[in-house]
Amino acid sequence: MKPLRNLVVVVFAGSMAGAYCAKMFADGGAHVMIVGQSNLGPHKQSYLYANAQPVAIDDIDLATVDVVIESAAPRPLTPRVLDAPHLVRLQISPFGMSGDHASWLGTDLTDYAASGHAYLYGDPEREPLRGPPDQPAVAAGLYGFVGTMAALLARDRLGHGQTVEISHVQVMAALHQVTLLRWFMTGDVFCRMGNRYTGQGQPNGPYRCNDGWISITAVTGPQVEGLLAVTGLLELLDRPDIDSVMDFQRYPAVLDEPLNEWLSTRPVTEVVDLFQAMRIPAAPLLDPLELLEDPQLVDRSFFEPLASDRAHSVPGPPFQVSHEQPGGNGTSWQPGSVTDGPLAGLRVLDLARVWAGPMCGRILSDLGADVIWIEAPWHRGPQSVPPSLVEATRFFPNDDPGERQWNRNTHFVKYALGKRSLALDLQTDVGQDVLARLVPDFHVLLENFSSRVMPQLGFDEVRLHELNPDLLYLTMPGYGRSGPAEHWLAYGSSVDSHAGLSSLIGYADQTPWKGGIAWPDPIAGLHATSAVLSQLWSGLTHGTGGATIEAAQFESTVAAIGDRILEAQIDGPFRPNGNRDDQYLAQGIYRCIGDDEWIAVSIIDQAALVSLCDLLDLGLEADAPFDHDAFDLAFSAVTSEHDANELAILLQAHGLAASKVAKAPDLAQDPHLQSRSSWGTVDQPEVGPFTVLLTPIAMSATPIRSLMPAPTLGEHNDAVLHAAGFSRTEIVTLAADGIIVTEPPN
Repeated sequence: MKPLRNLVVVVFAGSMAGAYCAKMFADGGAHVMIVGQSNLGPHKQSYLYANAQPVAIDDIDLATVDVVIESAAPRPLTPRVLDAPHLVRLQISPFGMSGDHASWLGTDLTDYAASGHAYLYGDPEREPLRGPPDQPAVAAGLYGFVGTMAALLARDRLGHGQTVEISHVQVMAALHQVTLLRWFMTGDVFCRMGNRYTGQGQPNGPYRCNDGWISITAVTGPQVEGLLAVTGLLELLDRPDIDSVMDFQRYPAVLDEPLNEWLSTRPVTEVVDLFQAMRIPAAPLLDPLELLEDPQLVDRSFFEPLASDRAHSVPGPPFQVSHEQPGGNGTSWQPGSVTDGPLAGLRVLDLARVWAGPMCGRILSDLGADVIWIEAPWHRGPQSVPPSLVEATRFFPNDDPGERQWNRNTHFVKYALGKRSLALDLQTDVGQDVLARLVPDFHVLLENFSSRVMPQLGFDEVRLHELNPDLLYLTMPGYGRSGPAEHWLAYGSSVDSHAGLSSLIGYADQTPWKGGIAWPDPIAGLHATSAVLSQLWSGLTHGTGGATIEAAQFESTVAAIGDRILEAQIDGPFRPNGNRDDQYLAQGIYRCIGDDEWIAVSIIDQAALVSLCDLLDLGLEADAPFDHDAFDLAFSAVTSEHDANELAILLQAHGLAASKVAKAPDLAQDPHLQSRSSWGTVDQPEVGPFTVLLTPIAMSATPIRSLMPAPTLGEHNDAVLHAAGFSRTEIVTLAADGIIVTEPPN
């Protein structure tokens, strides 16, 4: 049953971000009408507008419309004048509708640059790379959908609609996992690390086998030790320069050279099966066309015929809803006061780990939900951590883990802001009994374990819905709950290559290329949040009850490049060519004055080239046949004598899309982000002042809730259990027996 089937949405043809948001509504069953001629390419239009109905503006009765979507890129958005107070209006643009740079032009290259992501992609000895094409627009569209659904859920209590506003650059800045944490905590400027994931672990990148590419993500000691054992390379640990497996990140060639030799004689399938059997995250590295034959996606019947051309296939929905229950047993969500947020009164049990799941819980909290983070006693690590881990992560203030490192690890702090902590040992029968008593009092339970964990704990979806028929159970396994890869160990930095992203990145002379961040994590988190809000709408408007939402990270990521999969079937797979893009006359990242300082520029058409030639003495004739190589050479000679930020301001003032390639300190001081009130700071216990970028959804009537400090481990054990009806004696006994804790076990 489609949860959004009674909604009417009008989308004014604009950018890919608006189109992706419209697709989310159409996939949910809304009646989506598109007005105007889209300037998107044919493959994007076919995929994103497959279920939208073209209409003329004069044929629309705004009184019957719920949502209006307006978007623009690369130019700023000029919204229409619409007199309809009941409407929820979504506006998406590169730099937003307000702020110091609201008038700036933006392409996906400048989105990556201005937000600090481009600085994480590429070879540190070469120019930075943009990430997978169009993904800033996808992320902006998803945040737009989340904000719009939240506004719809608040509309009846408000008595009117509101405006939701999204900026590509603000979205991308908010989707750093560790970049800003490291800067604020230790002053460390996170930089691109070559053809590997820019983060912890080694090996952590693409490697060639004898019949194709594989992606390996080994980030823990046991994973690296297992890899050394099965490849016969344990003797590497005897080298005098290797004190622990963490040292391979400092000396990557020590491991990479013999590993590459070992892999070169073996096929991809054999290596993946072997590594996964050892619980080492590994996956084939595929291009968009190869995804159509991926055994996991085929087994799950993920692809479906394109509505307008059944000879070609496109991804199905990024999440699945099953086991829907009839509503009405009295435990479904009854919204609270809208002054406390669109999701006021919603109670969430958050069992998630790492990034994608905790991000979903964090957004729900920011929108007003009461989120209880159920943590294992050892979730935040042991009582003390080795110096090698402190140095590798840079998550601790001033690189000092302190006496209680578990409360000072800022990665946990970031995604727990606004939540409450119940540190509960679910490996025990008693701990499982506690969870069983909690479930009936909550509306949502979310987790991102592998598919076997919850059934092993005694909480499969049947049991959960017996405990609470109205429960929305969100499960986020890496590969889903069926298929040959169901039990594969999956990290975002391995899923990205499997899902086709690495094949979309690279220099003209070196592809594929590993992503700078684990992009599948935020994409999966945003799709999952979208699914929860859609089902909440269904409950309020259609009286539906509980359901199981399955949001597989792999499928969410594949859905985000559906247009590239369609393109591959018609025109052949996309071949990355550095930072160039065929939709623009010229595009690139060019060196400027200073150490590793760069500017990203998109020349969107001939008029922009003429403007640039009039502004700068490039020694080129604007009306001569265009030669991109000659342009790059001439333009680089000019940019190398300019400050990147000053040149970007100059070019934008003359109508050219440009941005400095920002580093962490640039983001921290960025005047545009500050002018948009993008930052929030709390006085975090045991950390001190803690500053993060806020959830990037601007809502005119129900703004994102002010930041609240993250909980210390188990800080709310007593309060949560008391509210659930546990007696004081029971709570004391649970603590004495180590079922609930406020510090990790020894």
